[in-house]
Order: sequence, then structure tokens, then C-alpha cells
Amino acid sequence: MLFAIQEPHTNGRNGDQQCDYDTFNAVRRHEPTSPATLGQRLHRLELTAFTFTEAIYAPGTVLPPHLHAHSSFCLTLVGQGIETNGKMVENTRPGTLIIRPAGQIHSDSFGPSGVRSFIVEINQKWLECCGQFSRVFADAKYIQGGLIPLLALRVYRESKIRDSAASIIIEGLMLELLGNASRWLVKPPMRIPLWLAEARDFVHGHFNDPLNLTQIAQTVGVHPTHLARAFKRHYQGSVGEYIRRLRLDWASKQLRTSEDSIAQIAAAAGFYDQSHFIHTFKRSTGFTPAEFRRETVNR
Repeated sequence: MLFAIQEPHTNGRNGDQQCDYDTFNAVRRHEPTSPATLGQRLHRLELTAFTFTEAIYAPGTVLPPHLHAHSSFCLTLVGQGIETNGKMVENTRPGTLIIRPAGQIHSDSFGPSGVRSFIVEINQKWLECCGQFSRVFADAKYIQGGLIPLLALRVYRESKIRDSAASIIIEGLMLELLGNASRWLVKPPMRIPLWLAEARDFVHGHFNDPLNLTQIAQTVGVHPTHLARAFKRHYQGSVGEYIRRLRLDWASKQLRTSEDSIAQIAAAAGFYDQSHFIHTFKRSTGFTPAEFRRETVNR
């Protein structure tokens, strides 16, 4: 029998109850539940500000509309599914990171191979004290590949290591993850000048080319110094850091979805050579490109 949120009954083959009554009734009434209560918990780690859970959902699992008490990240490790959030319908696959605000109603269905997920719940009182991070959870976000899911995957790996320094390492990684999410995903509150938006679009279209500030500034008709200052003020990072992030995002997707060699991906992304790519990827994500490919391909 497939695990499903429906009227609870007993599985005749092994006597295991498919869904306990407390969980079923909570979902039916749209009461807050912990994400892992809706799947089989494999691993759980609780820290002061964060709770980490690895859970699996059997093939064909369907979760009707429900909500969670805490803001959370949900990283798909294995399998595919579909999440419905209001009018939004998103496909999830290995490497997909969902950012969910507390209390947001959504439903899920999982494919014929089942799904394994890594869920990070953020303590709401802690989040309220960190105003710069609370903006990350202003609305739901679905991220397919790139630096932010890579950092979440690194948190997952570290959460399974048991030693005396584990909690400090994990807390540091979570602050890095939240900082990057706040930096790259939250829209700047200030009005962006048209020329600056055009400069950003130019960078997006040519991130794998050998760019420099003078060249970008000339395309929009401003001084390089003015460009550098305005870009950092509006996009919370330098032009060079922004380009590096675009290259890493693109390269991580290629590692996961293509059979190109690491050297080919490095060259196509705009890195000087394979060694430069490996060093930058490792420094930014905690993985070498080869390690990341092994973690994400064929899951």
C-alpha cells in the first residue's frame, strides 16, 4: 500500500498504520504541523535556532493542503514531485530548494519513485530577532539549482556528522545560507535606475565573457566608478562577485544536467581554466565540482 494522507486505516500486509489520526486531523483542519510528521523521519537534529530533518515519502504520496508553524527550507535530495501553492504549480527534483514562510498553505504530490527531502525549520522567535533574514521568507520561492541550493546541500552533509564541533559548523553554514539568500533573493527596496538595470541585464547576457567595469559602464553611458558604487548599493555586492555567482549558478546546473567534462564546463562558464573553476567552486560551496556531480546526478 502507498503512504497517503487519507482517512487512516491499517495496511493489511504489515499492520503498519499509513497515517496516524493526530497528523491526519491536523492536516484536515489546516493546523500547523512539523514537515517531517508528514513523512517517515530518517534523521533529526535540533539546535537552538534550527531543526534539521531528513524524511522520505513513499511512491505516490499525496499531501492535501496543509501548513507549517515555522519558516523553512526544503531541499529535494532524491525523487520528483509537484507542489501547489495557490496559483503556483512547481515541479521539484533533486537540487530543488523550496523556501516557505510560516503558515503558508500548500499541497504536495510525489512521483512513482518516492521522494527524500532535507528540511530546515527556523525558530520564529530567532527569525524575528534577525530582521535582515526574515525578508527571505516574505513569500515562497522555488529555486532550481545554483549557489543557494548548493549551500543547503552542504548543510545537509554537515548535519549528519557527529562530533563536538558539528553544531558550531552547522550554525555558521546556516548563517552563510541565510546571508546569501538575503543578498541574492530579496529585491532591493530602493528604486533602481534604468541604466543600472540595463547594466545588470548586460551582465546576465555576457557573464561567461571576459568582462570589465569599463566595458560594462560604456554600454550604459556612465563612469566605471559610478557603476561600481551604484551596483554594490543596489545589489548588495560588487559587479565581480555578481558575475562569479552567475557563473557558479550556471556551472552547477551544467554539472547536474549535462555530460560535459568539468574542463568543458569551466571554459563555457568563463573561468580561466579548470583549476581556477575547481578552486572557486570549492571555496564558494564546500564541494569540488566532481563531488557535487556525484551528489546530485542520477538520484
